[in-house]
Amino acid sequence: MLSARLSATAPLLALLLATTAARAGDLTLATADGPRHAITVPAGSGPAPTVIVLHGALGTGAGTLRSSGFAEAAARHGFAAVFPDGLDRQWHDGRTGGHGGPDDVAFLTALVGRLVADHVARPDRIYLAGISNGGMMSFTMACRAGDLFAGIGTVIATMPAGIEPCRLKPLPLVMINGTADPMVPFAGGGVGLRGRRGQVWSVERTLELFAGADGCGPATAAEPIPHGDPADPTHVLRIDRAGCQPGTGVTLYRIEGGGHALPGRPALSRVLLGPSNQDIASAEVIMAVFARR
Repeated sequence: MLSARLSATAPLLALLLATTAARAGDLTLATADGPRHAITVPAGSGPAPTVIVLHGALGTGAGTLRSSGFAEAAARHGFAAVFPDGLDRQWHDGRTGGHGGPDDVAFLTALVGRLVADHVARPDRIYLAGISNGGMMSFTMACRAGDLFAGIGTVIATMPAGIEPCRLKPLPLVMINGTADPMVPFAGGGVGLRGRRGQVWSVERTLELFAGADGCGPATAAEPIPHGDPADPTHVLRIDRAGCQPGTGVTLYRIEGGGHALPGRPALSRVLLGPSNQDIASAEVIMAVFARR
């Protein structure tokens, strides 16, 4: 059971996070939209595989470093981790019906260049992970600047509608989505509790786009993940696409009955957003895939 394992290792995780925070530094970039900021956590003295983690709407880079599990998972796998801030605590992913705003594609492109120039990141091993609105921005970057990245991981997010044409290169993809997500509907459509915050594709349509770029065949049989808590109404199925090109791959962790929550972490509001599954840790399953590439 994931929650029991995490409780047993809580002191070690706290020590790891404290060590990670001690190594963190602030990075500022001048952009057309004004100064933009990110927190960087180098993996060592030289360039390393690097994951850039994009927070959800109303989040921050600092909050995501503390609470998402990506800082600890990146450190365990020998990755540098970077946590940028979206202006006004959101990312302008270009979805149909969404709000206009700063050029976040240009910002993240410049951030990659700076990480390489500062010898934080290996240019061939830069990965992008995003949560909710940050996951949508990750998909936008895959379409608009995919050559910069070696893989994409998203949690409770799907492809923003309206960004076509998508110039997608073969990339490994890991998606984690709840079938009962009230904010980012599994079947696609309007974002938000009232569906008024723009439009997104379905999970299946998003997967098909990447599977086509990766040359994948049909999905393999769904693999149930061991379920630890009988009181937890959710459970997890892992679904992989078969026959993908070497170095790529498409994987979905389908949280049956899962809401708009980061699996492995407590639900922010079970009443409004639905339950969070504790059988997997989102950051760890994504980082494990990145580490194998």
